[in-house]
Amino acid sequence: MAKIHRDSRWLIVLLGALTAIGPFTTDTYIPAMPEIRDHFGVDMGSVQLTLSLAMLGGAIGQLFHGPLSDRFGRRPVLLGGLAIYVVASCGCLFSSSIGELIAARFFQGFGSMAAPVLARAMVRDLHERDQVARMLALMGIVMGLGPILAPIIGGVLLAWFDWRASFVFITLYGLVLTGLVWGFLGESVRQTDPEALHPARMARTTGLLLSNRVFVGYMLVNCFLFGGLGAYLSGVSFVVLRVLEVPTQYFGVVFGAIMTGNISGYILSARILKALGAEGVLRLGVGGVAVAGVLLAGFAWAGVYHVVTLVMPMMLYMFCVAQTGPQAIAGALTPFPRAAGTASSIMGFFQSFTSASVGMGVALAFDGTPRAMASFVGLMGVATLATYVLVVRRIPDEERRRVHL
Repeated sequence: MAKIHRDSRWLIVLLGALTAIGPFTTDTYIPAMPEIRDHFGVDMGSVQLTLSLAMLGGAIGQLFHGPLSDRFGRRPVLLGGLAIYVVASCGCLFSSSIGELIAARFFQGFGSMAAPVLARAMVRDLHERDQVARMLALMGIVMGLGPILAPIIGGVLLAWFDWRASFVFITLYGLVLTGLVWGFLGESVRQTDPEALHPARMARTTGLLLSNRVFVGYMLVNCFLFGGLGAYLSGVSFVVLRVLEVPTQYFGVVFGAIMTGNISGYILSARILKALGAEGVLRLGVGGVAVAGVLLAGFAWAGVYHVVTLVMPMMLYMFCVAQTGPQAIAGALTPFPRAAGTASSIMGFFQSFTSASVGMGVALAFDGTPRAMASFVGLMGVATLATYVLVVRRIPDEERRRVHL
């Protein structure tokens, strides 16, 4: 079959669908979390581990996917990750205990993260910084459909079937992606690095990345940004279904309404990038997530529990995620064109680790109200802004543009 051209709109669609594997993997089954708890007769913390361990598996997986792709190429490693994902999804479907489900989710997360890590690396292989940010924003429009459609699909499946139906859908999604990558996606690396997996080389590259303040600054902005998203995802089903008592069939509507902020943010980001530049869009985003997080926490601690006081702040937060994420990723990867896979892996690892840790914090602090979830979202929003102001903004422009590796 003919491979998709680097400038084709179909490439954006396919790469966007690959990055959407995370939202589909998580958001499709989120409406079923309370039913999973009832089915296995366990507490909320045990069910929340199916989310946190998937994030942890993704974090660990990303440490492998990037370096392997620098050595062997993006395409074969991507196909390998998708194969693990499909097998683990089947494991989720046939789990007979919460322990088996948690283990399967770990490997599902491990395999799934090959998709976004290598999609980002492929964009960096093909384009320079401003074009990278634009491509990521356009991919985000496609990816943004995932968080809107996934909970709606999950809610409908839950209304007609049981919690396992969500994993049937997730398995099919993985199979479709595998077929599309096999048939249409070519290799983006012009020349692989034979020494990419050499321990000394890996240690040297990792040390260079983690000692570079450009990489670390943008990476921390991205980590805190998605830490807030992890807090939201960990608590939203229990807040909406059990605290606000929204009927199950309407959960997807509430979740989807929030995520319209995300997709509209990606659309605007792609349009205003030329006018404001990457840093201008980034400043807009980090300020917005801080405001949104503080608003959400303020409503929760004031005891104002209503769908509107959840939806409106989180719509703003998700809108600003779209402004911030692509710019932070592009800023972190740009100085390292010959180690884009490793850089994307390390960035993804810390992003996933932060999200998983914050999500577990929400589960441990959950008190039957929205306060735990809202507090962590607010904390992460403020940390995103503080990191940009105190670290990234102080880096000279010429240092941000310098190519290191």
